[in-house]
Amino acid sequence: MIMLTTTASASGAGAQPTTSPWMASIYGGIATGLIAAASGLLLGTNMPILYGLAFVLIGIGPVLGYQLAAGKLGQDWKSLIGGIIGFIIPVLSSLLLWPLLVWAFNRSFAFGKLWLGSLLGFILGIVGFFIIGSTIGQDPSWVGFGWAMLWALWGATSAAFMTSAVRK
Repeated sequence: MIMLTTTASASGAGAQPTTSPWMASIYGGIATGLIAAASGLLLGTNMPILYGLAFVLIGIGPVLGYQLAAGKLGQDWKSLIGGIIGFIIPVLSSLLLWPLLVWAFNRSFAFGKLWLGSLLGFILGIVGFFIIGSTIGQDPSWVGFGWAMLWALWGATSAAFMTSAVRK
C-alpha cells in the first residue's frame, strides 16, 4: 500500500496520514460554490423556503470538502449539523457562529484555527466579489456569479484551515 501524504510522528515510530490542505481547499471551494450557485438561482424564484434551505446548506460546503479530502465522507455527521445550524444568520454566521458550532459538535478541530480560516475566507470572498464586480462593470448579471464566488472562496479557505486544525 502506498501512502501519498504522510508525516512522521514525533516518536518516529511510524507515519500517520494527513489531509492535504490544497485538496480540502479545492473540494471545499467546489462544494460551497455549487451550493451557493444553487441558492443564487433560487433567489429569483418565488420560493423563499427553498432559497433559505439552500442558503443554510452553504455551511456544509467546507465540511464536505474536508471530509472528501480526508476520505471520511459521511463519517462525521456532527460537523455537518454544526455547519448547517451555524449558517443561519447571514454575515454573523460565517464570522462567528459557523466556526463555533462546527467546533462545538466536533472538538477535534481547534476553534481558533476554524475562526481564523472563516474570517480570512470571508475577507477573501468579499475581495473576490468586488474584483469580479469591478471587472464586469455596469451589467448586474455578475452578482449571481460574484455571490457564488464569495462563498466558494470562503469555503475553500475554511476547509484548508480545517485540515491544519485536526489534532491527533
